[in-house]
Amino acid sequence: ERQLIFALAGRTVPAGALPMDVGVLVQNVGTSFAAYEAIRFNRPLIERVVCVSGRGVKTPKNLLVRIGTTFGDIIAFCGGEQDSGKVIGGGPMMGVAQYSLDAPVTKGTSGIVLLRQDEVAQFVGEACIRCGRCVRACPMQLSPSLLSVFAERLHFDDAERHHVLDCIECGCCAYLCPSRRPMVHHFRRAKAEIRNKQAKAI
Repeated sequence: ERQLIFALAGRTVPAGALPMDVGVLVQNVGTSFAAYEAIRFNRPLIERVVCVSGRGVKTPKNLLVRIGTTFGDIIAFCGGEQDSGKVIGGGPMMGVAQYSLDAPVTKGTSGIVLLRQDEVAQFVGEACIRCGRCVRACPMQLSPSLLSVFAERLHFDDAERHHVLDCIECGCCAYLCPSRRPMVHHFRRAKAEIRNKQAKAI
């Protein structure tokens, strides 16, 4: 949303700030529709449009499904392979691999991507070689290589000082990394630790 705000309104959301701090509100279509249904028809959010795609599914579809429906039921409905190489909840860049098809659709589930066995490889992350590709790719102008080292060494205070909370978890850094470092996972861990610390301080 920070990129959208800059592209459409020419406003930059400062580090640690929210869009409303620069006079902008960003809402996606799904949230807007859910608010309309709640206000106009007194209908709670019990359904979600889920895009089912990937080479592991025979008939890709956009489905309106009840929240709580399992990934396995949705995949079976679309003719997907139950033993796919990987099932991702969300998109291919920011989605999270699922360890079980019993995972339910939640209000934040936007898609399910099925990858075949021949599309999946297990990478082992190596040491950062300081090539700078991740720095050039980061849309938030962060230093992912430095932040990932801080998170890996559990230096969460240093990661916070270098604005890890501003990371939008787009995955561009990990996608380009020649060392195959799982940087987004490091950032998620660091952000969770920082937020837990902040919650305890209240």
